[in-house]
Amino acid sequence: MRLGFVSDLHANLPALRAALDALSDVDEVICLGDIVDLGPEPAAVIDLLREREIRCVRGNHDTMDEFPELPFLEDLERWTEEVLDDERKAWLAALPEALRIDANGHRLLAVHASPRSLTEGLFAETPEATLSEWASEPFDVMVCGHTHVQTLRRVDGRYFVNVGSTSMPFATLPAPGRPPEVLPWAECAVITLDERITIELREVAFDLDALFAATEAAKMPHAE
Repeated sequence: MRLGFVSDLHANLPALRAALDALSDVDEVICLGDIVDLGPEPAAVIDLLREREIRCVRGNHDTMDEFPELPFLEDLERWTEEVLDDERKAWLAALPEALRIDANGHRLLAVHASPRSLTEGLFAETPEATLSEWASEPFDVMVCGHTHVQTLRRVDGRYFVNVGSTSMPFATLPAPGRPPEVLPWAECAVITLDERITIELREVAFDLDALFAATEAAKMPHAE
């Protein structure tokens, strides 16, 4: 079984379309959350996921109540909330926090950030003791997003996979007074559950001009 993963779409429709085209060789695509917020086309991204019948988990941005202490992000959250109708917001609210897939004797757990939180991310530096705590629920592969940084770890025979971000992968993480450096491509992943587990992290070009045009047309706050 070949599974494709996208994550942290952030209302970036051109990036999602490019990633889905690149994942045309898989049996199923799964979205790991942060579907909306920050980008210009939240309704269109939701509609495409639903049209393709893509199973999704909920991310922290999908709750649209994460950043009251950060005016920049709060403005974008409020704009997203205003442009989405009640039916789409209800769809986001109903998303599960985890999906479990068993195939060919392998157990896969799909979450947004970690098995116990929507905001506790997987990094190259995450202590092995923390990963062992996450593995209190049995799985052979845990796949997540949230950090916008692709990461692959193996601890105690289990794989921990961060697929990165389909909308805005980071070369450097944000820090106080310093925004992240964003890479100009979309990220996704393919995990194959056959006799062996194989993992492929992918980078995909997408139409940046289309994203800029959509951002301008949306008249969203902080579009600059």
